[in-house]
Amino acid sequence: MHGLIQDVPLTTSATLAHAAHVYPANEILTAREGTVVHRTTYAEADSRARRLASSLSALGLTGNLTRTGSDEGAPFIGALAFNTWRLFEVMHAVPGTGCILHTANPRLHERHLAYTVTHAGDRAMLVDLDCLPLAERIAPCCSSVAHWIVLCSRAELPRSSLPNALCYEELIESGDPNYVWPRLDERQASTLCFTSATTGEPKGVLYSHRGTVINVLTIAGANGWNLGRNDCALAAAPFFHCNGWGLPYMAPMTGAKLVLPGRTLSAEAMLSLIRSEGVTHTGGVPTLLMDLLAAADADQRGFGGLRVLWTGGTAPPARLVERLEERGPVVMHAFGMTETTQALTVAVPREDASAGERRAEQLTQGQPIFLSEIRAVDDTGARLPNDGEHVGHIQVHGPAVASGYFRRPDLKPVTTDGWLDTGDIGTVGPEGHLKLTDRHKDAIKSGGEWISSVALENAAAGCPGVAEAACVGVEHPRWQERPLLLVVRDTSPHPVEASSIRAHLLPQIARWWMPDAIIFVEQLPRNGVGKVMKAELRDRYQSILLGDEQAGAPDGSAE
Repeated sequence: MHGLIQDVPLTTSATLAHAAHVYPANEILTAREGTVVHRTTYAEADSRARRLASSLSALGLTGNLTRTGSDEGAPFIGALAFNTWRLFEVMHAVPGTGCILHTANPRLHERHLAYTVTHAGDRAMLVDLDCLPLAERIAPCCSSVAHWIVLCSRAELPRSSLPNALCYEELIESGDPNYVWPRLDERQASTLCFTSATTGEPKGVLYSHRGTVINVLTIAGANGWNLGRNDCALAAAPFFHCNGWGLPYMAPMTGAKLVLPGRTLSAEAMLSLIRSEGVTHTGGVPTLLMDLLAAADADQRGFGGLRVLWTGGTAPPARLVERLEERGPVVMHAFGMTETTQALTVAVPREDASAGERRAEQLTQGQPIFLSEIRAVDDTGARLPNDGEHVGHIQVHGPAVASGYFRRPDLKPVTTDGWLDTGDIGTVGPEGHLKLTDRHKDAIKSGGEWISSVALENAAAGCPGVAEAACVGVEHPRWQERPLLLVVRDTSPHPVEASSIRAHLLPQIARWWMPDAIIFVEQLPRNGVGKVMKAELRDRYQSILLGDEQAGAPDGSAE
């Protein structure tokens, strides 16, 4: 027997409809290098999203609404764009019609980008002006795309080699502002996001309306971002990366003012927006936080009303967290990946925690959000104790976790009992705290024992004079692998030397963990989402301990 409760599907378009009704005047603004270029409201955004949905339907781009729960026949529509008010409208309009939005990543290599478009079979592609030259270059390889729609007005539309390019604003003008969002099965696909192609071709993760809404409902609360109608969130994460960490749906759901930075966002521009627009919540990878701190230190004007800085993936160095929090904002660490839709764990220390306990918890990946689970297993797949000591392969399970990769039945990321293997190595504590010690492919096995590259990087990053550090395993004639440390110096007038770094590391690590070589570099190679490309570093320096590398010589050997 079912309960006598109304059945209302969880759909992403409902978040904007809610904001238009309850928070109609709350703002969405778009900036370009820190200067605001457009302001709108949730009410206007909802009206324009409905107009766009109506016009897309008139072009024959509408979902299959007759077969509940099936995506068969639902067209994929791509968006090749950065965070602006128009892309925000697209994020709601396309899934709202029953179509599936492919948030194409303009930072991928052109070959990989074209692969994602053809793999999805995108029937239309919405392109902003910043990405127009890129779209023109890949268009000959994207035969499935019948409609190229440029996100601009007719006056802004330049000459283009795109076939029969349409003007976005003309579609808005001709659309119906009273378009009614169709009733969808909440399990229907909403958006498609591809991984960053660090190994092989990009892999597609097909998100659902239900998984997306449940995720943002959970992470918006007090044990997550703690976001509400009186807050202002700056969306530093691009929408093509894990739905912009959920902000296109979380902000309207909670009524928070939303700041969209456009294509680029320097630390100086970010800081300017934080101060001028009253930003209370923002975040990014640890590198962005480092740059933001340096910008704030440079002019000594602080962080305005900023209360929360999110960061994800690799744990930020403890010293970075301390220095940021000395200046006001609380640093919140979360873990998520393309395959988990948005965040899966969040570190929220207890109010009564001591300073040491608080810092220790912030440097974990946190505890799982509601309905999500994590476990560590050994090489045989046997579950390890949740004691924070046993290191194993991290697997996750939940309503926003991928069950496979889009149109790739050859890839089996999920275990027979339904858990996704993340590719990470780490521990799970008694209260569910996740602590990642490495990516499986990045862990260093020396003489049969594991060395954590992440632990070495974090320890090195705390050394005065070190701006960034990356650690990789390279071939060794006796121990199979040994750690190599790549260091970017900061701007101190007295450059740090390898001997100082070793002295700093010695009391913090096992002696046999000491890097066999320390090499100073101008910068670390990064992919489109800011992650250090360790595979490139391994390839470049693989033979350095065998004496074949000409780019630099070891500064010494571990004792």
